[in-house]
Order: sequence, then C-alpha cells, then structure tokens
Amino acid sequence: MKDCKEDATPIATSCLMDADEAGQQVDSTKYRGLIGSLLYLTASRPNIQFGVFLCARFQTNPKESHFKVAKRILKYLKGITNVGLWYRNDLTLFLVVFQIPTM
Repeated sequence: MKDCKEDATPIATSCLMDADEAGQQVDSTKYRGLIGSLLYLTASRPNIQFGVFLCARFQTNPKESHFKVAKRILKYLKGITNVGLWYRNDLTLFLVVFQIPTM
C-alpha cells in the first residue's frame, strides 16, 4: 500500500456491498485488524465513517470484494494525510446547530 495510487473518495458512489456468497474468502483476522484500525481513525476523520461502518458489517465472513473496499479507504487516506480533526484540551467546545427554515 506504500506505493499505491491515491483515491479521491473513500468509497465508490456505485458501490453495492452485499454478502457476496460466491466471492473468494480472505483471512478474517487480517480483515478485522484492518477494520479495527480504520474504526480508530474515525474519531479524527469522520469523512470515512460511512465506508468503514459498511465494511465492518462483513467481519464474520469477509470476501475479497469487501477487502478491496477497505483497501480503497486506505488509498483515500494516503491522499489526505494533512486533513483531520484536532481536539484541543485548553478550549471549551461549543456546539452550534443551524436549522433550515421550511417553506
């Protein structure tokens, strides 16, 4: 993955993940480790949450197609290494909510 090409999005817009019963089985320990690492990153990179949670659904019986989607998230992360959330401990955080008026 070190020399891989970067991706512009964490998951394809046409991505349809299902159980893929006919797909080739992958090592579930390796897949779970990858998903666990990505879940840890969602705290500072909420833009990958949807893709990671979608991949996390298939931890019990991962297939090659699921592993490809998880690797695509890694390719996306490679391209945005300078983007993330930083929580400072010396400031008070305020939550601001906007409501769109209905017509």
